[in-house]
Amino acid sequence: MQVDQEQLERGAELLRSLSDPQRLRTLLILATGERTVTELAALSEEKVGTVSARLKVLHAAALVSRRRTGQSIHYGLADSHVLQIIRAAIDHANGLGCAHDHPPTEDDSMSHDHLSHDEHPHEHGPTCGHIAVKHKDHVDYLHDGHLHHPDGDGVTEHVIEVSETNPSRCTPENGHEGHEAGHVHGPGCGHEAVPHGDHIDYLVNGRLHHQHGDHCDDHGPLEIVRA
Repeated sequence: MQVDQEQLERGAELLRSLSDPQRLRTLLILATGERTVTELAALSEEKVGTVSARLKVLHAAALVSRRRTGQSIHYGLADSHVLQIIRAAIDHANGLGCAHDHPPTEDDSMSHDHLSHDEHPHEHGPTCGHIAVKHKDHVDYLHDGHLHHPDGDGVTEHVIEVSETNPSRCTPENGHEGHEAGHVHGPGCGHEAVPHGDHIDYLVNGRLHHQHGDHCDDHGPLEIVRA
């Protein structure tokens, strides 16, 4: 991949914006759904001013978006690439996940909904221990927030498409079904994370839940394949 000096400088500035654990934590929280500054401050037990300053840095780096509703401003991830960057950084730092054992080449295919892992150390199958779900005309496996499809010697990472069956609209009236109304989805919440469109949902009783402020949105069914 050939890049010029300006692209290198923009990339370095982006990485500098991510070089703080609390900023990463804020982005991971936003991966579960939009939040206001007040909500983020309550979740992180910090002052509103501290969180606001952090969001200013992240917004300037185009890592978060903001949307005004009445008197409130809701923050969210700018796009799905932000979460991919964080996942890659954490996986690489910890030596976990689906990191390549060799530098990526031009043959490694990547798009917004397909990411090829040529040397995946885990072999997915009916007895692999991961939840199998029906996706289009095939079966994928949920693996640490990724949706993996066995493909030869590796896996291809898939994303559930936004569709009439799996919409991304707000549904505050019924999104909490399957768990207590006060349950908050996020890393470690006890439900399997599922990539859906440009965001992350959580699998609850065969349906996709998306944390949205103080409620869950129901993003439709996801068929679990029984062994």
